[in-house]
Parts: sequence; structure tokens; C-alpha cells
Amino acid sequence: MSSSLFSIRGTRLFVEQYNEPCEEVLLYLHGGPGASCVDFCYFQAEALSDSLRVIAIDQRGVLRSDPIQANEHFGLNDIIVDLEELRKQMGIRRWSVLGHSFGGYLAVKYALSYPESIHKVIFETPCFDVKRATRSIISKAKEHFIHVQNQPGIEASNEYLHGNYKPNELWNALGDVFQLLGEDKNLLYFRQLTTHQYDEIMQSQASSNDMWSKNQVHSQKLQEEGLFFENLLPKLSGLTQPTLLLAGAYDPVCCGEQKRVYLEKVQDGRLVMFDRSAHFPRLEEPEKYTKEVLNFIFS
Repeated sequence: MSSSLFSIRGTRLFVEQYNEPCEEVLLYLHGGPGASCVDFCYFQAEALSDSLRVIAIDQRGVLRSDPIQANEHFGLNDIIVDLEELRKQMGIRRWSVLGHSFGGYLAVKYALSYPESIHKVIFETPCFDVKRATRSIISKAKEHFIHVQNQPGIEASNEYLHGNYKPNELWNALGDVFQLLGEDKNLLYFRQLTTHQYDEIMQSQASSNDMWSKNQVHSQKLQEEGLFFENLLPKLSGLTQPTLLLAGAYDPVCCGEQKRVYLEKVQDGRLVMFDRSAHFPRLEEPEKYTKEVLNFIFS
């Protein structure tokens, strides 16, 4: 493994590379917005690199990449153009892309914008539509509130689920719901992994609070711009690359409706379920995850 900062369009992106001589290349796109590639590199990057050249990045303004200044323009399309410029700079003719959560949203945008650059696309518990994803998360939170008899939580969930809210308003409402959940928030995203175990993974590469805090600028600017609140489900039919959807049985983000539309819209789209996982199959069922990714890439 090697890591370095690549100068891309006026900033520097942190890039980790594994098995550089290999001709078959996989690019990992993290979620969040602003989550970083740390938890993917913890296990999967090494495991997959036995057969692939694996590239994982911290997106513009995230963690180990250069920060975004408060007065600097930054939007969703900057990430997409950064990816294409990175590909050119690294001399890669074509690569496959694996996007987790918000990274799955980016993978759709990238594949539609630069179809000739991408061999195959893998979605891990993706968010194709923020409104459907947030409603699903709030629904899962409501189930928990009912279980623990948290009446304020039940009332807040009902308000957001039955009110006429726009995608950006529901996204912001998650903050209220998460505050009512407290430490139980992570019960929505993990099935086997504990919060402590996940925190240890994330802190293993970047323990400085300053490194994590700059991610907030990345996320806030994307929210203010608002482009990622667009529903991409109708656009999935435009994908020309072979695709694979990796879904956790207990994942609240890639809800049943998103999986259903994916199978309807994407020609020959493949779905693999992880029966013991929620939002992070790569961590909760790592061996199966590695096997399914490699089987798809080399099929």
C-alpha cells in the first residue's frame, strides 16, 4: 500500500493505492457526505488488492485531503470532475467504481457523465434518492422509539413522516431525530458491529479532531448547493455499464423501494443481499463482500 497527495484542480486529494502493477482497477467512493475512505481501507482494500489494483480517496475537503475554505466554491460536480481528472493523471484508461451510500449517488453521476471511463459499477447500500432514504431512516428510528417507549421520539417521527417535507428539510430533520436517539443512533446502521468497534476503526487512521472537523465544510456546502437532493432513481436506466447492488438486510438507507426501482430500471442489474448486515456489509460480512465484488468484476 502507498498513500500520497495528488494535486487536482487547485487542491490536493489524499489517495491510497494497493497492488499498483495490476491492470484491473477499482476506485472506492466513500459516503457521508464527508465520511472518508478509512473504514473501507481497514479491511476491504487489502483483501480486494490480492486480485485488483484498488484506489481509495478522501474526496475534496475530507479528512486527509486539503480543506475547503469557507469562501471557496464547492459543489457536487466538483467531486465528479475531480474523479475524472484523477483518472487521467494516474494514466488509467478505464476503471470500475464502488460507491457506498452517498458514494453510490456519486457513482451514478460519474457513470452517466463519463461512461467511457468506467468499466463496471458496484453500489454498496447506496442512496439514490435522499427523500426516500431519510424517510426510511426515520421510520426505522420510530420503530426503536416505540420499542423503548420514547414518546417525544415517536411524536417527532410521526411529524416528519406524515408532514409535507421537501428532501432537504427531511435531511435536516435527521439531526432532530438523531438527537432524540442519542447513542442509540448507531443501532440503525449496524447489525453486528458495535459503535465502539466502528469508532476504533475510524480513529485508527485519523485521531485529530481538526482532521474530522473540516469534513463539516464539505458536507455543509453540498447541502447549501442542494444538487444531491435530486432523485436519481429515474436516471438509473441511463447506466450503460454492468452494475451490482450490495444490500444489507437491515440497512435503513437503501430501502426496499430503492432496491425495487434499481431492479426495474437497470438492465441486467444484479442484487446481492447480506442477511447479517445493515449499512456496512463490508465490515459486518467482510469475506462474503470480498467474494461478491471479485466475482462481479471478473465475471
